[in-house]
Amino acid sequence: MNFVSQPDIANLTHEKAGQYLTFLWGGMMVGRFLGSAIMQKVDAGLVLAAFSVGAFVVMLVTVFTTGPAAMWALILVGLFHSIMFPTIFTLGIKGLGPLTEEGSGLLIMAIAGSALVVVQGWLADAYGLQASFLLTAACELYVLFYALWGSKTTADPA
Repeated sequence: MNFVSQPDIANLTHEKAGQYLTFLWGGMMVGRFLGSAIMQKVDAGLVLAAFSVGAFVVMLVTVFTTGPAAMWALILVGLFHSIMFPTIFTLGIKGLGPLTEEGSGLLIMAIAGSALVVVQGWLADAYGLQASFLLTAACELYVLFYALWGSKTTADPA
C-alpha cells in the first residue's frame, strides 16, 4: 500500500490502495488455475521458468517506471507468483523416494522468504522503496535457475 500511495506511482490513499489488493489476489487465483491447466501438458519446471521470467519482467517494470504502469506491474506479480510455492515444493521432493516425508518436512522448515522482507526493508530505507524491488527481481532469477537446472535430479549411480 505504501508503494501505490506514493505521489509518483498512483497517489492513492491507503484505504483506496488496499482495494487494489483484490486484483493481486485475483491474479493469484487466475494464475493458479491457468498454471495448473498448463502443467497438464507442459513440464512443471518449464512452467515455473516461464512464470519466473514473467515475474522478473514485471518487477523490472515496477522498479524502472512510474505511475499506473509501476502500480499495475506490482499487482501483476501475483499472477506470476501464483504457482511458485507449490511447484517449487513439488520439484524439491521429486525423486526422494522413501525420504520424501523427511525431505518435505525439511523443505517446509527451510522457508526463509519472510527473512527477505527485513532485507527489503533495509534496502528501502537505504535506496528507496521502488529500488528495493530489485531484490525481488533477483529472487525471480534464482527461481529461474532452480526451475531449469537446480531442481534436476541425477540418476542413481548404483
